[in-house]
Amino acid sequence: MKKLLIVAFATMLGVSAANAQEGVLNGGLNVGVPTGDANDFYGAALGAELNYMFPVADGFTLGPSVQYSHFFGKDIDTALGTVEVSDASYLPISGAARFNVSEKFVVGANLGYAVGLSEDLDGGFYYRPVVGYKIGGTTQLNVSYSGISNDGLEMNNVSLGVMFGL
Repeated sequence: MKKLLIVAFATMLGVSAANAQEGVLNGGLNVGVPTGDANDFYGAALGAELNYMFPVADGFTLGPSVQYSHFFGKDIDTALGTVEVSDASYLPISGAARFNVSEKFVVGANLGYAVGLSEDLDGGFYYRPVVGYKIGGTTQLNVSYSGISNDGLEMNNVSLGVMFGL
């Protein structure tokens, strides 16, 4: 809980410090495939994201981001029968950075803390490198790799998404 409060406080400070600059609100959706150990227990991942990006230099933006990530559990056959794995949900709260490599391509990353929303699910360190391709003035296709790490437990996925300027 302390980590969540620290991240929330740092995010509010960042937004307050950048208040004099005009930012851009973005929202998007993504669909992913769990990787690594998460692939053994989860079949798909869906997410939604909101971020508010402030320009800090030519082609470079920073801002707070919040995402909802949902992993859909699989039915696993064992020697004792079928086991139904429960879905897992997280609320990643992070700082986001984006750099326009060209007029069409963007690279960036999110770093923060993912709060576990499902029963008996702890949160953990959250990271998400992103590559985006702009398909319009306010629309972008993204490919990303998301990871949540906590004491050896890794919840990872590769996803394809779309972001819109709101």
